Amino acid sequence: MNIQVNKHQLERVVIKWLNKYYGNLTPKTTEKYPEFVSYVNPSNEVMMEYDKETDRVYINYDEIWLKIESLFHLNYDDIKTVIRLWMEEDYNLEGITIWKGVRYTRF
Repeated sequence: MNIQVNKHQLERVVIKWLNKYYGNLTPKTTEKYPEFVSYVNPSNEVMMEYDKETDRVYINYDEIWLKIESLFHLNYDDIKTVIRLWMEEDYNLEGITIWKGVRYTRF
């Protein structure tokens, strides 16, 4: 069976998937790196980091980026777009730039 979806529909599917698996991330900061907000899962693993000084959000490559790429067959720019939309909608971060890779602040 061949199912066709448009770009907007696919973005909504990916955002639903992101919310299901990464919608419960907790923001944390440290005194050592006050310019960074790390978003951690319940196991305290850093899934993404927001640099308040540059408005960049660094996405955990293995845990999020690679999964989106392999599950949904999106290219680099499409992944950046859908993650930016998700961050704007669910984490109230606007005007951000998405980067793959995380500094992995330790808590």
